[in-house]
Amino acid sequence: MAKGKRDAGRVVISGGGASGALCAVALAERGFEVVALEKATIGNGSSGRSAACIRAQWGVAETVLGMRYSEWFYAHFHDLVQSSPADRPWMIKQNGYLFLYEDPDLAAPPWQPSARRAAAAAWEAAREHVAMQQRLGLEVSLLSPAEVQRRWPHILAERLIGATWGPHDGFLNHDLIYTRGFARAQELGAEVRQHAEVMGAETRGGHITRLHTTAGPVEGDWFINATGAWAPRVSRRLGGMDLPIAPLKRFLYYLKPHRPIMTPEAWAALPMTIYGVGPGRGAHTRPDGASLMIGWSHEADPEPDFTDADQDVIPPEFHHAHGLENYGYAALAEVERLATDLANCGGLHATTCGYYEMTPDGSPLIGADANLSNLVHAAGFSGHGLMHAPITAVLVAAIVAGEVVDGKVKLPVPFDAHAITLSAFDPARDFGRSRKEALVL
Repeated sequence: MAKGKRDAGRVVISGGGASGALCAVALAERGFEVVALEKATIGNGSSGRSAACIRAQWGVAETVLGMRYSEWFYAHFHDLVQSSPADRPWMIKQNGYLFLYEDPDLAAPPWQPSARRAAAAAWEAAREHVAMQQRLGLEVSLLSPAEVQRRWPHILAERLIGATWGPHDGFLNHDLIYTRGFARAQELGAEVRQHAEVMGAETRGGHITRLHTTAGPVEGDWFINATGAWAPRVSRRLGGMDLPIAPLKRFLYYLKPHRPIMTPEAWAALPMTIYGVGPGRGAHTRPDGASLMIGWSHEADPEPDFTDADQDVIPPEFHHAHGLENYGYAALAEVERLATDLANCGGLHATTCGYYEMTPDGSPLIGADANLSNLVHAAGFSGHGLMHAPITAVLVAAIVAGEVVDGKVKLPVPFDAHAITLSAFDPARDFGRSRKEALVL
């Protein structure tokens, strides 16, 4: 049961990215005194380096509900943060998300039966996910290869068994989230302190009473750890729990077309496209102005002791400028399997990178610390922090304000018929029993 609503107190938020910004707004709107801390400058971390995509096509019900709300939030972003009517640049482009699933008989040669079985299992899981998503009110559909071919002629649909399509998914203008978010929080009375790194804490009776930062002490009643890939070290400094977050380096590539293969209008309307799901698959593309953004996950060792400067370090084997034998061209070759003309219409001209904050099951950590009752973690988004930020703010604000009832948080209007069970995101959950998110890319 809820412990009783709270409408007063001081909340200290650590982290100057999207999650910290929207949590600051949500708490300030409820009347809390908010202090937001950032160790460097606003947008210093992964929020400013993100592929900035958003989708509600997920395999865990709580995430589907949360992303339905997040997509609505971003579609109404300027109204919700009260942007000036004269200054409202685009926030979300709902070009859609298209997951392509290969015909198992074509996904691998006959002497690789395990790869064929994996392709078949991925398609079966996709159909189950769509059924669940539709039950939750998501507008998502299964497409036949013929329908894919009709709508996106550049895709080699003859290699497909089908696809899933979410028309309201898309991508975000990431800088706006934290710049406009913190600006709105300040309008509501919040204080934003940059160059204030959290170094430690004073505790009493299982509560934090004061933070020690490089800019001096900060007292509060509640403390939010929204520091992304830095969250485990911040938790340790505060005397909190060990967070199961692995910082993993991820790379983005940009292809500059040398020849047109479609009209400019068709290029601008291209969806976020995932070229196969399952082991060894998952390369994805979306338009980024005149360029094509390309991403692909890979096996990597965690870097728990990374520095701020490490965020932009690109080893030669991952940099597009170091010949054709690098990860960028491997990702491009993966795209080429199902979209040959698209992959061959130009060349790679830029590489960027940043850190994912991976959890064992691919779902975030949103909830109270196991050791310190007034410390709330909001981290571990496994590369999807921007899209989670609006629903994260709802959940964090509900925890702090005492609005959790029977372990659930009721969503705001117009989604108030739904509630999210917080145990799915509990930082102390049993990861051996939790449901692993199948669609983390």
